Amino acid sequence: MKISRNLITNCTMSLLDKRKSVIIGLILVLISSCDQDEKTINVNLKGVTNTSYAEFTIPTSEIFIDSLRTDDSDYILVGDYEDPLLGLLSAEAYFEIQYDSGAIIADTLSLDSVVFNLKIQDQLMENNSAFFNMDLLLLRDSLFSEAVYLAAKKLMVDKAIQNVAKTVLKSDSVLTFSGMDLGYYLYGKLKGLEQSDQYGFRSEFAFLPAAENEALLSFNLASEDTKILIYSKDPNDSLFVTQLRFNGIHFTQLGRDKSNTDLAGVSNLDSLQLADEYSIINPLQGLFTMLDFSEVMLFLNQLDNFILNSVELEVGLTAASIDPILDVNFYTFNAHGGIDGNVFASLNLVTQGNLDYVSTFNQAANDFILSEESFIAGAGALSPLVSKISELNYNPIITLALEDQYIRKTFYGEDPFEKLVMISDDRLTLNQSLVKKGSVTVKIYYTQSK
Repeated sequence: MKISRNLITNCTMSLLDKRKSVIIGLILVLISSCDQDEKTINVNLKGVTNTSYAEFTIPTSEIFIDSLRTDDSDYILVGDYEDPLLGLLSAEAYFEIQYDSGAIIADTLSLDSVVFNLKIQDQLMENNSAFFNMDLLLLRDSLFSEAVYLAAKKLMVDKAIQNVAKTVLKSDSVLTFSGMDLGYYLYGKLKGLEQSDQYGFRSEFAFLPAAENEALLSFNLASEDTKILIYSKDPNDSLFVTQLRFNGIHFTQLGRDKSNTDLAGVSNLDSLQLADEYSIINPLQGLFTMLDFSEVMLFLNQLDNFILNSVELEVGLTAASIDPILDVNFYTFNAHGGIDGNVFASLNLVTQGNLDYVSTFNQAANDFILSEESFIAGAGALSPLVSKISELNYNPIITLALEDQYIRKTFYGEDPFEKLVMISDDRLTLNQSLVKKGSVTVKIYYTQSK
């Protein structure tokens, strides 16, 4: 740690003694009211003050987390891929489809053809082309919109509807195949239903990798290119089109086999060091970088009569991070309970007024680093901090999150977090980031009264 001192007074406000005041919202508004640029540390004090700077180098390691949510992504994954260092990965997708637009399946119509279009978001394969083989099956279990589905969850499947076997190229952007067997199944369900019942019809299915499959594909279900088109004809040979869509109820089950790697025997929440030069963030393999904040939190707990002006976290990546993760969140780690991001499932209910905002806010603040907007009085926002990649760096501002931790410790006796886990904002990304050892720093600008 290195500390330098400076004297700057750019804003005017009274220093609040945090040991005597519990007006948390006011403190946060006062702190957030001062602007800052790269060369000026703005403080908000009346009289003589000391403005200081402290920098910490954060130790890093990996942690294996076997199961995170995969039901809040626009993507599903299907297939197999073997990484010689990290192990064998297998992905199954469970989803629900429903009527979208077009013709109603009337008794006078007959099935002509069915076309499946799946937008390929990304892929993992050893060569420029691969044999992709998957089965489409009925689900025996139902999917629920308000349920939380984790990557380890495996559902029971019923009878197979059809097989899909295609040669795919790395350059392919859409997987297109005939769905006639699915069409016959849907015709049997839809024919004879009233128009309103067809509009509300839903059915659950699964994509499972089949024998000799050689690729793992990521499909974007939110893309306009992803659709199911049913073509029908009437007795006059007129053509009618019915479009089905994937609704928002879907998730991916991930199977990870590390038995033939150096990671054999690694269990959920085990901490490890894979390399001397870097630590990994690879969501598909369940490997995430953990940041040790114990020295930072000890430093803050030893300060007295201070205001945090700005706290910057900087995470540098190695040049080998060719396809780095675009956005990351920061979860707090508990040695007994691991990490808990299930509060994400409640955020939309909070905005609808169905849950208590204060209790949900407190739970969220204990589970992960919240965005700066979440702390500003009157903002009405409750969201996780999302740090975007820029020139092989993640560089979020975490001022108010650390201020909140200090207040909880001082006034309520709550233990502050000591470790943060870097989790990709999209847990189904195929990208990977390599965090350079020694490149993770926390820069704290703070002001104390004399």
